[in-house]
Amino acid sequence: MPTADRVPQPKIDSTAVARKMVEQGIKLRRRGLIDEAARNYEAALVLAPDMPEAHYNLGVARQAQGRLEDAARCWDRAVALKPDFAAARNNLGSALLELGLPQEAIAQHRRVLVDNPRSLPGLINLGNALRLAGEAAQAEATYRHALAIAPDDAMATANLGLVLQDLDRLDEAEAAFRRAIVLRPDHAEAHRSLGMLLLLQGRFAEGWAEYDWRWRTPRQQRRSLGCPTWRGEDIAGKTILLHAEQGLGDTIMACRLASVAAARGARVVLEVQPALQCLLQGLAGVAEIVSRGPDLPAADFEASLLDLPGILGLDAATIPAPVPYLAAEAERVARWRRQIDGQPGFKIGLIWQGNPKSIADLGRSAPLAALAPLAALPGVRLISLQKGPGSEQIWSLPAIEDLGPRFDAGDDAFLDTAAVMQCLDLVVSVDTAPAHLAGALARPVWIALKRVADWRWMQGRADSPWYPTARLFRQDRAGDWAGVFQRMAEALGPRLAEARR
Repeated sequence: MPTADRVPQPKIDSTAVARKMVEQGIKLRRRGLIDEAARNYEAALVLAPDMPEAHYNLGVARQAQGRLEDAARCWDRAVALKPDFAAARNNLGSALLELGLPQEAIAQHRRVLVDNPRSLPGLINLGNALRLAGEAAQAEATYRHALAIAPDDAMATANLGLVLQDLDRLDEAEAAFRRAIVLRPDHAEAHRSLGMLLLLQGRFAEGWAEYDWRWRTPRQQRRSLGCPTWRGEDIAGKTILLHAEQGLGDTIMACRLASVAAARGARVVLEVQPALQCLLQGLAGVAEIVSRGPDLPAADFEASLLDLPGILGLDAATIPAPVPYLAAEAERVARWRRQIDGQPGFKIGLIWQGNPKSIADLGRSAPLAALAPLAALPGVRLISLQKGPGSEQIWSLPAIEDLGPRFDAGDDAFLDTAAVMQCLDLVVSVDTAPAHLAGALARPVWIALKRVADWRWMQGRADSPWYPTARLFRQDRAGDWAGVFQRMAEALGPRLAEARR
């Protein structure tokens, strides 16, 4: 029998199919179905590996999944395939900035402006990257250029306020934040920034109220914990869940306020970052400490630790400061004392670097070499308490002692740091979590601060209402760490001379 004629099959346009899959993925993402959307984009890229739009949208999905490095790779591929893809390049620059790579972010945003010099998102993003790279004057000029194009843009106005604050032009910064709020009354970032500025200035009542707007910013959403937020009502006989937010230093600073809730008759459950669970054991007023996670004890009320100062109406005169409120493990103290006490000298523990990937680290870390005036003092022993980023600089100051790889090894944060601090005469730290730990342990701590410091250190003070044993040393001008540590050395000289007599 004759062979049947083959019916010709229509040729499939794989690019067209891929585009439809991308379109379907966008619809899924808009409905909040991020994982399903990502699978659509991945399937599209199997059919059309060089489709810039598929890479771009997969990057958007990866960002929504919390996979920022993967998102950056997707956007990097998209702009490699389509160099004038402004949305992908803007997103790539913003991701690089969040990943702690401001110079790389600057390059991406400048490339956007080559194609479109009047791009408002490009200008604002470039200003953000310049600011976080420490180029405040260039950032100000960039934001002002954006406002020349769009005078009523609330985001550019609020971001200008941030850089004006960096430049210590606080009245102008406040005016910018308030102008942004007039332009957009629900501008949560502007409210939050205004709150932090007011707290810095000691204007607590309005400052706490404005700072509460942080919960409406994209970066910080209030968690649903199945119970109402405490606003100061009677909690006698109730269980309240207090939970950490932001960094380890914030938790160490604010955990003392658990005792205030306990004094009002509440049973206090404290949820903290896993790394701090052991350190905070025994904290006064706390019935139970749990690690951050989805499985939490039932409670009648919840509140963030950093909500409490506003709820309680605290100001500089009423911050509870009974120190110490944390303690080091006795066995651990004894073990480190045996190692440290073998040599004479005035023992100073040093911390010079915060987390470089944190936006909060802008301008607050010092190079170890800037601490040389302390090393020049006769009769001192400098002991590194630095862990992680910054510890690679230890060879730049030969006089410093390294406590070795077993120091604070493991998942628990600061257990050895706390013990070693008990063996020292003084702790010298930049504005990072160990400075808070030293204050909470009631150890003498000298804190080196950038020109315009974080709100909690306020303005013009050499002391801190949070930590009675702290002494604050501030830059006279932005970036001048050498001057800060020279003044520390001059202040320490008489103490050392007296100790030698």
